[in-house]
Formats: sequence, structure tokens, C-alpha cells
Amino acid sequence: MKYLAFTVAFLIPTSLFAETIGEVETSGMLFKDTVTVEAFDDPTIEGVTCYTTVHDRGLPWSEGSSAVSLACRQTGNIKGNLVSMRNVFSRDKNIFFKTTVVDRFWDEKRRVLVYLTYTKSTGDKNKAHSISVVTVR
Repeated sequence: MKYLAFTVAFLIPTSLFAETIGEVETSGMLFKDTVTVEAFDDPTIEGVTCYTTVHDRGLPWSEGSSAVSLACRQTGNIKGNLVSMRNVFSRDKNIFFKTTVVDRFWDEKRRVLVYLTYTKSTGDKNKAHSISVVTVR
């Protein structure tokens, strides 16, 4: 299949499914920047968990960071409809309409799920991205 069909995600805020694993302060004396590690299970593929980082700036009025990181792993028996899907997970970064999104792609030829994370904003400054791959046996 040359072209991947995307399924439409339900309009549920998927950030509700994230679990905070840990957090560290990275800089600042009064207003500290933090990096939080969050875990979320793929909502439609059982047996896959993704871990992402969230960088929050300490200053409340500052624009949130576009930095993103992603690692997805098989955490059980993989079950579900192996299809590509937009917005498997999303999280609002700040009040300036910046959102971190995770999309999933099914590479049937290699039998892998490819997860792509990126930051969307209104200013077209979407340079930060990261991918992770989970092999399906």
C-alpha cells in the first residue's frame, strides 16, 4: 500500500490519558524551568506505551518550548487495528495555541509502528520533532 489512510481520532483530549513519571528542574533561580516525563498508552493499539518529555518554561508569560522527545516500546502483547492515525496523543503547551502532537504510522512492509511527535503552533515554527519505532512480530 503506497498511501497510508489516516483514521479520524475521536475528539477526546488525549492528554487526559498521560501519566506523569517524573520531573526535574533544569534552570532558573526564581522561576524554574522543568522537564516532565509523561507516559501514555496508545489508545487503539494494546501493548504499546510511549514516553514523551514536556519542557515548561518557568516564566508564566514566556512562550513554551518546542523541544520534544519520544520513545515508544512494546509493553505487552500487541493487539488492535494496525493502521495509521493522527493525533494519537496531544498536549497543549501554553496559552499561545502551541500543541505537542503524536501521530502513528503503520509501515506494513516492515511490520513496524512509527510514532512521530512534533509541536504545532500558529507561527509556523514547527521545527522540533522526534520519532520512535515499535516492531510488531
